[in-house]
Amino acid sequence: SWGMVTAGESFNHIIQTRRKDNHVLVTRGIYNIFRHPSYVGFFYWSIATQLVLGNTLHFFLATVMSWGFFNRRIAYEEESLCHHFPDDYPSYVARTYMGIPFIKSVTATAKLETDKRADKRD
Repeated sequence: SWGMVTAGESFNHIIQTRRKDNHVLVTRGIYNIFRHPSYVGFFYWSIATQLVLGNTLHFFLATVMSWGFFNRRIAYEEESLCHHFPDDYPSYVARTYMGIPFIKSVTATAKLETDKRADKRD
């Protein structure tokens, strides 16, 4: 997908709990609009295929299941990204769009937790 190509080495299907030396916050290309372009594409593909096939019940099931999956995954990923890029990620969140309705960013909460841990170390 466009997001995978744009992110290059910073893209991984497994959410990274440790920041690698070559891990950068990608904010160019499609990432200038959407924070999670691959998730957005898969979410809408999963529900649109059911509409095209005329499966009304499966459309609603796919919507609920996909939304639930991405709601949990994005929260976990954004928390990790906040820890990897504590100075840059919150402002990136403020200027970009999630792309999937009703999924809230956990960035503010994660930033507060990061700040609390930093204060305890001082």
